Amino acid sequence: MVFNEIWNIHKNHLLSFIKTKIDDASIADDILQEVGIKLHDNLLRKTAITNYKNWIFQVTRNTISDYYRKATTDAETALNELEFLDDSTGSCVCDLSGFIIQNYLPEKYGKPLYLSDIEQKSQQEIADLLALSLTATKSRIGRARKKLKELITDCVDVQHNDAGQITDFQLKNSCELPVELKNEMERMNLVL
Repeated sequence: MVFNEIWNIHKNHLLSFIKTKIDDASIADDILQEVGIKLHDNLLRKTAITNYKNWIFQVTRNTISDYYRKATTDAETALNELEFLDDSTGSCVCDLSGFIIQNYLPEKYGKPLYLSDIEQKSQQEIADLLALSLTATKSRIGRARKKLKELITDCVDVQHNDAGQITDFQLKNSCELPVELKNEMERMNLVL
């Protein structure tokens, strides 16, 4: 079969499936496109595919997993880099991270993340402190990082150098942060 025949049969079902796993329509479209490229590349390489439907859906599941894995890794990297940056006054950005985590994430998520990333406690210590299972603790920290990443993505423009390191960041004009968070960012000279 040629690419267009296979793709036309499955793409609408794939997109519906992806949208059940991904809330953002543009990301769902990107994942669909990535799956299409993988199919096209494999057909060009003449990879033996016995059942196109099963193959495409497995590639789609793997691509969705890769997306979530990368999003988690990106959030962790951004948090780690932000914690070690100093602004011109010498204030550590981890002060701001701690402020945001404690004040703008639901306590259910903010407290485990604060204990993990700001106070540097092990996940087992956090589980014991909060009377949670280790699995629940890991889950809450992961969800908190995702929520924090969304807040950062929505409200902060981050500039990177060629090596991928954060070189500058500032509050987006379109961001609707609470006044006290804007004031805290201005106090720390993070709003340019």
